[in-house]
Amino acid sequence: MKNPFKDLSNRIYCGFAIILSLCFLIACDSDDAPSQESLLPPITMTGENTFGCLIDGKFFRPRDGDTSINVANRGLRVLRSETNNIEFESHDFKTNVARTFIIHVEDLLLSGEGIYEVNTSNGLRSLDGNNNSYIHCTTKSPLTDEQAFYTSYDNSGNIYIEELLLDSVNGNIISGTFNAKLTNILNPQDTVLINKGRFDINSITILQTTFN
Repeated sequence: MKNPFKDLSNRIYCGFAIILSLCFLIACDSDDAPSQESLLPPITMTGENTFGCLIDGKFFRPRDGDTSINVANRGLRVLRSETNNIEFESHDFKTNVARTFIIHVEDLLLSGEGIYEVNTSNGLRSLDGNNNSYIHCTTKSPLTDEQAFYTSYDNSGNIYIEELLLDSVNGNIISGTFNAKLTNILNPQDTVLINKGRFDINSITILQTTFN
């Protein structure tokens, strides 16, 4: 004669075993989840209109706002400042706290390919910014988890311009990589690390590129 209590305990045991197996499988699958670094666009020099970096290990990329018809809502723009300076203006409008990233390369069109040292940002840009290469951004503070403004300081990183191809017909191609350490403009003890940065821009086709 079967013992109903024994059958019930066996079923409970099997149920727990199945649950534990599922948990194990889920844990294994999480190891296969893409890393933040793997989300970065590849490093190219052919005008693919890509931009990305890691901010304290977290992936950042430009994403358009509700409409790209309004220039202010575009995820990525490249602007010419004064005569020979170039600025990359990148926004992620799809986050709860919109993030902004500015890279200013002093005398890029005059000096061409090479390494540009990242120096002090006064928090402004274009004519109002410092006469040197700099980076600043708005992102969440790792200390407070609230939005904060971070700026570069002297010798705080490098911008590597690996390709500068000037072509007024097909578009100028500007490609390179960057890294920097930035400090909270209100709290020097609050810092963020920018690394694995890369960009590959075509000055004409970027105007028709959608950033999602």
